[in-house]
Amino acid sequence: MPTETTTNITLPFPEVADRNLRIAVGACKLKVSPGAAEPWVVGTYIDHSNSLPPIVQQEGGEARIMQNYQAFNPLGLFTSTPQIDLALGKAQPYMLGIELGASDNTLDLGGLPLTRLSIKQGAGKVDLNFSTPNPQPMNLLRLEAGATALEMRNLANANFAEMTIDGGAAGYKFDFGGTLTHDAHVRLTTGMSGVEISVPASTAAKIRAEIVMGGLNIGDGFTKKEGAFWTEAAIKGQVPVLTIEANISLGGLAIKAV
Repeated sequence: MPTETTTNITLPFPEVADRNLRIAVGACKLKVSPGAAEPWVVGTYIDHSNSLPPIVQQEGGEARIMQNYQAFNPLGLFTSTPQIDLALGKAQPYMLGIELGASDNTLDLGGLPLTRLSIKQGAGKVDLNFSTPNPQPMNLLRLEAGATALEMRNLANANFAEMTIDGGAAGYKFDFGGTLTHDAHVRLTTGMSGVEISVPASTAAKIRAEIVMGGLNIGDGFTKKEGAFWTEAAIKGQVPVLTIEANISLGGLAIKAV
């Protein structure tokens, strides 16, 4: 009978200007949370069935945490899936790329100094929260999601300038709560999916929706103007402004002010 294997993970911040952290995992339960200032990454990889060992690499400004499918024993996953618990550091700004397979993922990226964030999700479940503001301006937040249940909360705290979302047949919830400190633009494109967008009533937001063979549900707190749905704060001319362009095919879109 295989024995449980625990791998401790510790990665220091590299002494270079450009830093890129990549997390690429398939079958697992992944938890990511904000840590202390240092180190860059600290955590554990627990494999109860000893079926899928980790790969941890660091070279120059790039670090990678992955799973070694060359040593994969699929029979072990019938017993349990690996558990990955990571705390990310705040001392230096960096890019973060997360690639996820059929996994159960809880991600809190609050307070992390992220300059760019890329998330690719194939299947499974993702709960992502920016519990506190990003102290670093983020150039781009990019999400590619497949057949998954996805909820992203407090997105204004991500401090992004541009956000792109490409989704498939799934259910998505996007909450733009938090503190909006500058103008931000979102482009959302999905097919055969149900999408819910919520923004604080106090946020100046303009949402333009194009629905092809689907439904559109507009909650209270929006006024249609110039082909878009504006919050009261946007009608009053408040800044900064959150602009969302949503293109939904064969699905439904619900918009609400909270």
